[in-house]
Amino acid sequence: ALLAKAKQRDVFGTKMRSVIKRANADGIKAIIAQQFDVGRQILAAGLMPIIEPEIDINSPDKGDCEGLLKAQILEQLDSMQGNQQVMLKLTLPDQANFYRDLIEHPNILRVVALSGGYTREDATRRLAENQRMIASFSRALTEGLSAKQPDEDFEKSLDSSVESIYRASIT
Repeated sequence: ALLAKAKQRDVFGTKMRSVIKRANADGIKAIIAQQFDVGRQILAAGLMPIIEPEIDINSPDKGDCEGLLKAQILEQLDSMQGNQQVMLKLTLPDQANFYRDLIEHPNILRVVALSGGYTREDATRRLAENQRMIASFSRALTEGLSAKQPDEDFEKSLDSSVESIYRASIT
């Protein structure tokens, strides 16, 4: 009922978010299966699923998590019908262009990066290393902003933040 209501109101899509803290193959497989199952319901309602399995940037085995995650996502993507697409919202990877095969998969509309707690400087540097991945930052975007700032300072800081994130997204 909620998905139908969202469609009537011209909502584009909705996301599911999970957090991965360790390289547990069974756990990651279950999370991705669950997100794609819900994604199929979202697709059936005519909306865009935004699948967000965030990897904790402080995970001691973040690189292993990324490998397991990518394998499970590819398995799910390969099981989709040819005309179906999803979006992915992923933590910036440790290795440049690590998610390139996801970005180029025909069942992917777009892969966006979440900042995941990285500083803006670190997040934009990592993003610039990942071609065709664009930002969907919140924490890095608002870093250094305060409601107590004078309007001019706030706007200048926000403009600088947006510009640096934009520049990193156009690689």
